[in-house]
Amino acid sequence: MTNETTAKAYELRNLTADDVFPMFRIISKIGIREFKSCFESEAVSTAIANATAGKGADLNAVGVVIAIDVAAVIMSKLPDCKEEIYHFLANLSGMSKEDIAALPMVTFASMIINVIKKEEFKDFFQVVSGLLK
Repeated sequence: MTNETTAKAYELRNLTADDVFPMFRIISKIGIREFKSCFESEAVSTAIANATAGKGADLNAVGVVIAIDVAAVIMSKLPDCKEEIYHFLANLSGMSKEDIAALPMVTFASMIINVIKKEEFKDFFQVVSGLLK
């Protein structure tokens, strides 16, 4: 499968209020402490300090740092919440859980990363981060 084919293997819809519930199921299986650590890292603190001091970083940079940390947490806990992630991705893409399970590894990883990069996902975690402080 070429990169062009892989890039067009799926399309993700925008996240909605209904997506909060499966996201919280996944978060609870992964563990809230693991996600909390994404907001307490030195990189996030530095990015926030730079953004608020006007030192070249902005809040989008903070979102990117958090998204990378969240992706690492999710990837490390995939086996613990496989079915929930398949269900969530199937719902977002219009594919079946079986189709998600049959995706090439690179496409599956790309799909997870693309969900995490979605603006709605970043906005959601910025709001949730207030609860985790």
